[in-house]
Amino acid sequence: MSNKLLKKENLGKLIDALTSEGSIFVAPKMDAQQVVYAPVINAEEIVFDYIVPVNSFKKFLFPQTEPIAEFNINKEGVVLKGIEIEPKEIIIFGSRPCDAICCSSLRSVFNWDFKDEFYNRREDKAIVITVACTKADDSCFCTTVNLTPDSPNGSDILLRETTDGDYAVETITDKGKKFVERFANIFSLNSQVPSHKPIADVKPIAGIDVKKVKEYLKDTQHYENPLWAELARKCIGCGACTFACPTCHCFDIVDEGSAYQGKRIKNWDACQFEFFTLHTSGHNPRDTQYKRWRNRFMCKFNFYPNKFSSRGCVGCGRCIRVCPVRLDITEVMEKVSNQP
Repeated sequence: MSNKLLKKENLGKLIDALTSEGSIFVAPKMDAQQVVYAPVINAEEIVFDYIVPVNSFKKFLFPQTEPIAEFNINKEGVVLKGIEIEPKEIIIFGSRPCDAICCSSLRSVFNWDFKDEFYNRREDKAIVITVACTKADDSCFCTTVNLTPDSPNGSDILLRETTDGDYAVETITDKGKKFVERFANIFSLNSQVPSHKPIADVKPIAGIDVKKVKEYLKDTQHYENPLWAELARKCIGCGACTFACPTCHCFDIVDEGSAYQGKRIKNWDACQFEFFTLHTSGHNPRDTQYKRWRNRFMCKFNFYPNKFSSRGCVGCGRCIRVCPVRLDITEVMEKVSNQP
């Protein structure tokens, strides 16, 4: 806990101090008539009245595309040279608790059987400053997956809005504590207990039991249940849900360039795409869309939680909001929860 207060009027000073040091300050801002996480250079760009940005901030830790090696061909053969990254410090301000917890999920994947230094170095240089939710919409379901609108997990600093329009500061990690100490002239001492705005009242969705979902999915006899084709019949395989999701992490690696030189590049991929599991032979074990959607659901609530202690789904609701055919994952969760 901390007795510090961040006055909204001091946000500009914090941004100036950080950007003058070469750091990147990311916050919710308006772009193309929607709120997104993006770099800002002044406090006037920040949007404060939002539920969750349309994108997650994972792209600042796990970029949508990035070169990981360079190659060229000479008389001696192929020369492959790895790329070393030295990321700048990045401050992610205004994260929601459902977004912040994605860090532990992504770190689990990228340190599973191989340590991905591209991800690790970026997260090590990141400070996640979360603002507890005071409002929600019908797509929010964090409490259904056993989180809360003020969960501290994954945050370095947790802010709670006060009735005066400022932020009460709670340091969660040593990284967060050192950050507040570093800018002690901006995070002011709070001599009185502030009055907080009430936390958003997000009630668990009746009829959904995440434990039952997990147990149902573990039983392999349910894998070929015709229910899957019924539930996912609307899916068009656009991949919007995976790209918006804070915890989806699939990627592909391709070589781009000429016959003599080029780069090896890591790009986001999606299990919802038709060619994701296509074999060179032409065989595709997930040859219809419902099988691909089933895999994503299984990953969120079976494969991922069985392999790692972190979460596959954080209840942010982005997959619901961005889906062009309004395929609602919570409706599937409810249906599976009530299977015999």
